[in-house]
Amino acid sequence: MIVASGFVDVNELNDVKRVTGELRMRGIEVDEVKDEKIVFLIERETMAQVRTELDSLKDIDGVRGVYLAYYSLEGADEEPL
Repeated sequence: MIVASGFVDVNELNDVKRVTGELRMRGIEVDEVKDEKIVFLIERETMAQVRTELDSLKDIDGVRGVYLAYYSLEGADEEPL
């Protein structure tokens, strides 16, 4: 499982509710909302899926910017041999 965390900036406070709803519909956890910033957590099976999800966030109406703060490495959750 690959995990990525960051935040999105929305254009206006009026956009926060709609954008958080869209994130949740996409299966993205919304951890915190402060002013125009929405902190998110994405969990997917592969790095490609995480990358696709991150790239699509900027296309949500009302999103000004997407910022990545953390991501796990592929295979980091596997037990060593």
